[in-house]
Amino acid sequence: MTEPTSHSSSTLRNSTVKYNAPWEEYQRPYVRDLAYVLSCPDVLTKWLDFVPHQDTPTIAVHNTDFWQAQFAAYRERLNELDTTSAYQELTRYLLKRPSPNRLGFHFEGLLSFWLTDGYAHGLHPYEMLANNVQLFCGKQTTGELDLILYNHREKLTEHWELAIKFFMGSAPFAPVNWVGINSNDNLQRKMTHMQTKQFCTVWVDTENHGQVKIDKRYAVIKGHFFLPVTTVNFIYPDWLAPSFPMHYWLAASNNQNNIDDHSSPELTQNQNHVNNFDNTTGPLAGITDIRRAHYIEWFTQRNFYDCEYPENNSVNSNDKISPNLASLQQGLYFMKVPMGHWLDNHLSNDSSQAQDYYYQDASYKEHYVPVVILQTDVNTDQDGLSD
Repeated sequence: MTEPTSHSSSTLRNSTVKYNAPWEEYQRPYVRDLAYVLSCPDVLTKWLDFVPHQDTPTIAVHNTDFWQAQFAAYRERLNELDTTSAYQELTRYLLKRPSPNRLGFHFEGLLSFWLTDGYAHGLHPYEMLANNVQLFCGKQTTGELDLILYNHREKLTEHWELAIKFFMGSAPFAPVNWVGINSNDNLQRKMTHMQTKQFCTVWVDTENHGQVKIDKRYAVIKGHFFLPVTTVNFIYPDWLAPSFPMHYWLAASNNQNNIDDHSSPELTQNQNHVNNFDNTTGPLAGITDIRRAHYIEWFTQRNFYDCEYPENNSVNSNDKISPNLASLQQGLYFMKVPMGHWLDNHLSNDSSQAQDYYYQDASYKEHYVPVVILQTDVNTDQDGLSD
């Protein structure tokens, strides 16, 4: 595997990544999550066939324009949920679902609410016929289908298979190189599983609509991706949506011979590589506050947590001493940076008009950016990222 080019921490530059987060304008956390689910594009611009020797159905992905249109059509309803007691409809719907605190189930619950609520309000043409349809081989359950919908505009029955992924990338940034924080999960493996398992179903038995034949299949894969901090001038592969949320990951290790057995082999090489230039303080220089993210914040940041800083992770604002990187446990962090800090990728590809807006906005002078810390010590705490 080819590794990213190493640069000293003093010469790091923003990668050419785009970051647009319209969900951040909403205040209530579940509304913010729902806005994220709708406005975030699919990670894929096209489906990639990793099993061309197998006879499998055609799989489609929604383009970015599709999700922008759904977000725009639902925006007034999002405002209502964010500012009125209608928010209770959303919270009740999500909390009565099984395992609402698991990220994959939360993602499915948010999309299911939008499908049900949006159809009832005439905001999209998708009627939900069934969800979580069990698949059997004899009497044994072999899996399930996420969503079976009827598209009244196209007059087609559609099967949507969902995945929410938080993957760290490494060169050469092929689908197999985007992997989970502490598992063997990667984008190529997930897509192969979808194609050879769930998407092979043709007929589905539904409780209220009888047996239906699937006409079209869509993979809905969203989340957040993280680039190594060594990456300079990142070029999006043609399969990766250029507006997909992209951030950074950073390795922390005070013993390179003591590698975390749970870490992906795809990332281990990059962890050692990053430590070649990392002096445990350089990459964090200029950061004024750090807080560890709560689990649900892999979706969207909860601003009301920003005032909670563990003492050992806060930065002394008087002498601007950066925290010791090796002391940070593995997981997602929000790091408060001044505008123009190299971790701040918000403005890397924005228009000059957008930059002017941020410069005039005093609240943007310092702001939080998400960064994943990969701790290579065995005894560190782990954040699992599987569905």
